[in-house]
Amino acid sequence: MIPETDLFATAFFLADHASVENGKVYVNGGFFNQMQFATFPAAANFSVVGVINVPWSAQNQLHKFQVLFTDADGHQLPGEFSGEFQITPNPDAGVGDPFLMPIAAAANAFVLAKPGHYSAVLMIDGEELSRWGFRVNATAAPGEVPGVPGGGSGPADIPWL
Repeated sequence: MIPETDLFATAFFLADHASVENGKVYVNGGFFNQMQFATFPAAANFSVVGVINVPWSAQNQLHKFQVLFTDADGHQLPGEFSGEFQITPNPDAGVGDPFLMPIAAAANAFVLAKPGHYSAVLMIDGEELSRWGFRVNATAAPGEVPGVPGGGSGPADIPWL
């Protein structure tokens, strides 16, 4: 077996809620890529989850992580998560064994200016390891018809009927 030499993301995704406890990730409502809002700008609440595979050769070193968000044009949005970690091999681990480093962070009232495509981006030591794309959709408020100026309220207000 050839030992791994590069860090990589075993998993990276959005969830309704996630937390890390005792080295495990607990997830509710994970792996979605669509959000719907009736008005914009919209405030979204969600969690970002990453599981980083740290090879033996990258342990006992300080690593920096960053989760940032971009729009469809690649512009970075306000708001990000960052931190650092250093893995000390478990005495029970075998020589060459990788370590799984879980991270989870809550984004509360994260502002999405308009409908469109967005991405969460996981960076480790300044390099992109993973990207999770998601789409934000506009939905009609109750009693409104999407795409009709003024919202419309029924068949008589819909110009194509």
